[in-house]
Amino acid sequence: MKQKDYENTDLIRTWSVFVAPETGVEIQKTLDSTWLNTGKKEKEFREKVKKRFNAKYVVACNSGTSALKIALSTLGVGLGDEVVSTPYTFIATNTSILEVGAKPVFADIDYGTLNISPDSIRRKITSKTKAIMVVHYAGLPVELDDIRQIGREYGLPIIEDSAHAMGSQYKGDVIGSKGDLITFSFQSVKIVTCGDGGVILTPKEEYYKGLKEYTWFGVDREEKTINVLDPLCEDITKLGYKANMNDITATMACVAMDHLDEQLIKRQQIGNFYREELRGLQKLKLIEFPDYSYPNYQIFPIHIQNRLMFAQFMFDNGIQVNVNNRRNDKYSIFGGIQTDLPNTTRADEDTILLPCHKDLTLGDLEYIVSKIKEYDKL
Repeated sequence: MKQKDYENTDLIRTWSVFVAPETGVEIQKTLDSTWLNTGKKEKEFREKVKKRFNAKYVVACNSGTSALKIALSTLGVGLGDEVVSTPYTFIATNTSILEVGAKPVFADIDYGTLNISPDSIRRKITSKTKAIMVVHYAGLPVELDDIRQIGREYGLPIIEDSAHAMGSQYKGDVIGSKGDLITFSFQSVKIVTCGDGGVILTPKEEYYKGLKEYTWFGVDREEKTINVLDPLCEDITKLGYKANMNDITATMACVAMDHLDEQLIKRQQIGNFYREELRGLQKLKLIEFPDYSYPNYQIFPIHIQNRLMFAQFMFDNGIQVNVNNRRNDKYSIFGGIQTDLPNTTRADEDTILLPCHKDLTLGDLEYIVSKIKEYDKL
């Protein structure tokens, strides 16, 4: 297949992008203001996030990946440290650990949910472990109570990579409203987007200051005093990053946040349709949803028999299905395949995504389901 993904315009695509119609008008207002760097629009965006997720402190940055790296740095994770993490995620979760000089130690996942297993986390903790990193995969929350209990027992903070989980709920609490450090992504195919961007949420004041400093060269922009000669503070004690969100991006993010609920409703309609129509098939297994969870359907993964054959069948019928990610330990940068991750091995061999986005019509969904049922009878 020589075409690039963006050139396959005739397919029902796995992904789509939502940009509200008023976005261009609002961006033009920001351009006309002549203030393009981090400013009042970035502050407005943070306030929207605080209100939506009932968060005490919010820091905005230029990507979800930067958010993870900033969170790790704020915890003091560095050379020689270990972070227990999931191998079943997009690589950014774990490259962020490598970037700060630490080692990701992979716990196994639960095959039914694709989320990291609390029991496996416990077995992977060593004297070098500095933090636990979890991913709410496909917008389905992990078993937070069990994982937080492990964190308390071992004195380990928990970073929640919530790139998939905007609007998801755990036992009635929206993801982001509780926890140590919670990151979100506003990358292009997320439920709402600003092209690329991220936020870190925390209830802890001691983390908040570090998050601000690591976001911009080790300087807390909110606390630095205005000086007619020197725009920086008197001293810098942390080696921070250049990861702040500018006001152009923040303008797009503000508009996006205003449309979050309508996008969540659309995803629920799609997800519920699939789960109703695809129950009981022989070659397909749906992801398990524990009673405590309310997923946002950021993506819709399934387990399928003979994945390659299925993907080709669907492609031949004008439907794009994708593998969202591979097990991270297959890549040399993470040290190679581990043999003690049986559920990860199973998921890596049979999981694939169905189309799930705001552009899908009822006719599209009915056609997709009809072709899946046709494949199931082959």
